[in-house]
Amino acid sequence: RDDDEESEDSSDSESDSSVEKVKKKKKKKEKSKKKKKSKDKKKDKKKKKKRKKDKKKDKEELKESMMGDRPQERVGVPRLVEQDGIGVCEKKILKLGTGRRPVKGQEVQLHCKGWLMKSKKVFWNTREKKGDGHKIKPYKFRVGVGKVIKGWDAGVLSMRLGEKAIIVCTGSYGYGLKGNIKWGIPPNADLEFEMELLHIDAEIKLPDKYDLMKEKMKNKHHFLERDGTSAMLSFRAAPF
Repeated sequence: RDDDEESEDSSDSESDSSVEKVKKKKKKKEKSKKKKKSKDKKKDKKKKKKRKKDKKKDKEELKESMMGDRPQERVGVPRLVEQDGIGVCEKKILKLGTGRRPVKGQEVQLHCKGWLMKSKKVFWNTREKKGDGHKIKPYKFRVGVGKVIKGWDAGVLSMRLGEKAIIVCTGSYGYGLKGNIKWGIPPNADLEFEMELLHIDAEIKLPDKYDLMKEKMKNKHHFLERDGTSAMLSFRAAPF
């Protein structure tokens, strides 16, 4: 009988300890869940604060431009964006943007239609369907790092998110002395682009000297370098 009672006591104590272990595990899980929730809440709060700050900045900048402190922000008024001894980049706003401007190294998405200024011949349009099954997509590129023609870098860096504008590129700001035979662009052609800036990526990625040299070595077309000397650049998705 004593042995039986001892075995019963030991089994009871074992069951109690197993129940306690299960309870402890549940408590640990609950605590970890609560920690995760609190972390997620903190992250959401930080994101909301950042969004509010960005919206405030955008509103302040827009107010300044509408008040006339920045005459270049007015619709329908052509203005000089940039020039050198060989070419010019000009912009005429069709629709004011309400967002921020991109900075060098950010990826942007935009719709674009390009044509020759003299003949008005369209050589590229991102909104044009090229056949059955073709999806209309905006063009993506990293701005300000030489991935596109000089006029595109200068023009897009001057635009705001949501802005629609005509960008004029002449001389070194277009395709320079070589032109682009594939796209029917003659040498030193004056070009016009209707652009709408749709998206600016938050990440800033600037190339180093090695990356720039690699880009130049992959060339298929000659372009004028920033200082006016002959150089070579290659563009994968489009000739811009």
